[in-house]
Amino acid sequence: MLPVTRWFIKAGMIWLALGLMLLLADTIPGSPFHISLLPVYWHMIAVGWITQLIMGVSIWMFPRKRRDRKKAETPLQWAIFWSLNAGLVLRFFSEPLLDPGAVEAGVAGGMEMVTNLEQGIGLVSWLVLTSIGLQLTAVLLYLAEIWPRVQPRRKRKGSN
Repeated sequence: MLPVTRWFIKAGMIWLALGLMLLLADTIPGSPFHISLLPVYWHMIAVGWITQLIMGVSIWMFPRKRRDRKKAETPLQWAIFWSLNAGLVLRFFSEPLLDPGAVEAGVAGGMEMVTNLEQGIGLVSWLVLTSIGLQLTAVLLYLAEIWPRVQPRRKRKGSN
């Protein structure tokens, strides 16, 4: 297994643990959190754990286009890893600082954030948008990495 794959899997497990701990902390009666952290921990679990695990395993399992190439890491794979995780960290720290109504409103809150940004709301909105950009970049780089590997199975000689 490639080191980059191990990093994807281990980072995914860390995001799962952090997301579950945050969920538990948010549900404790008398919790010190004054805003809903629902979007934060669901993002940690869905993107941080599930998406990252899928990316890591598929980079490891999907064959390269040319069979003669030894399985090796590429700078693109590391760019995917670091872009995704930088976006997750940035989102983890910036999203709770948004207007609490925007965080609790979910998608509608995201639209409100963009509207507020146009009105000059400031740094926190830029940080959240940067985190979204980093994660989107990771997904697009992942597609560029994995797309050539998705190909039909070759027929063996002598099989019908």
